Amino acid sequence: MKKIFFVFVLFFIILTSQASYAKVFTFTIENPQYKPIKIGLWGFENKSNDKIIKKLVDTIKKDIDISGLFALDESQHFSYEAPSSVVRGLAKIDNLDYIVYGNAFRKNNNAYLSVKMIDVSKGRVFEDKTFFADLDSFEWIGNIVVDELMRYVTGVYGPFESKIVFSKGRGKIRDVYICDFNGNNIIKLTNWHTMNILPKWINKKTISFLSYRYGKPSIFLFNLYTGKSRRLFYDSDLSISAIRYDEDKFAIPFNKDGVVNIFVVNKKGKMLRNLTNSYGINVSPAFTSDYSKMVYVSNRTASPQLYMKNLDSFISTTQRLTFNGKYNSSPAISPDNKKIAYISINKGKTYLRIMNIDGTEDKPVITGYNLDSPSWSYDSRYVAVTAEFNGVKGIYIINSLNNHYSLATGDNNLYNGLSVGNKISKE
Repeated sequence: MKKIFFVFVLFFIILTSQASYAKVFTFTIENPQYKPIKIGLWGFENKSNDKIIKKLVDTIKKDIDISGLFALDESQHFSYEAPSSVVRGLAKIDNLDYIVYGNAFRKNNNAYLSVKMIDVSKGRVFEDKTFFADLDSFEWIGNIVVDELMRYVTGVYGPFESKIVFSKGRGKIRDVYICDFNGNNIIKLTNWHTMNILPKWINKKTISFLSYRYGKPSIFLFNLYTGKSRRLFYDSDLSISAIRYDEDKFAIPFNKDGVVNIFVVNKKGKMLRNLTNSYGINVSPAFTSDYSKMVYVSNRTASPQLYMKNLDSFISTTQRLTFNGKYNSSPAISPDNKKIAYISINKGKTYLRIMNIDGTEDKPVITGYNLDSPSWSYDSRYVAVTAEFNGVKGIYIINSLNNHYSLATGDNNLYNGLSVGNKISKE
């Protein structure tokens, strides 16, 4: 039976979509599938050249490219009503693995997408749905289509139903922005005519960032649904934004008597306790999802290296994770708590590296200029970074399984520092 789904907007897009899947390809770091999967995108074009529908199709194409998994074929065109057996027969001749086709059209103030997806080798239609949304939300359906496709093909839902917050500007004027995971739909969040930098997701509604709005550096909490902001903490020695630490608490590096340690602060800005207590500089905390472990950067042994602290034991223990590289920074723990992505500078080159949560199997993923601020997608397969490749500075999405990278959005005025949010879902 065909399923019908409605997609709507609050501040950013809130949506719901459920489907069964069958795992066909399994992608792992140890055994990646480098051979591109051949996908036929055989539909959705509109004779009236409707801009809304064109944006939807462009979103599907962009997501497919960013995924780094598929080779796209657009040699045919079929409407949703075309018999799946006919479509599959032609796809088999063209040696394609999967087919996505259907119709997109407007009706009153809504737009509709009827889509079918075919597993060519198994001869079955594994998705048959109609989505509809208001015109402003319609493009987002393209993200759902690719995420559903990735779930069937790989067994894991795709990463495209999330948002990235970042900062850009010139000189002393920088503001916080938000965009889709694929770099589309950039929206300016602040307009304070000062430095607003280093945004971090706190929860699905709130971000934190560092601002000089009142002279001294202050950490603000910003509600994306209401647009209201609140100053959480301010001090002349702040240099980084707040990271969420458990419910209604935050981790903030703080300079006390010339030593920088990481402290827990409550929602009223009161300092509760310290998470580190060592000489030197201890910054950039990242936590596992249960807050039992913290990875951070410390220069206690001269050069900045990554350390892990066990927070749930009676006697907390600290383990050094990195031993190579002149400067290791910006750790990010994957949502499944299995991997750590970080930036490493060694012999004049900058790398994005990924290792297991215990520090084993530390491997370079990619090298480039101005690599900074890795942040994982909610499916724990992709890492967003600010970087410069081939002379183009921007936000890049890197497939951690096969090292494929794609430009999400290019901008020479980006400030290092970004954060990827969780999957957007209906409350």
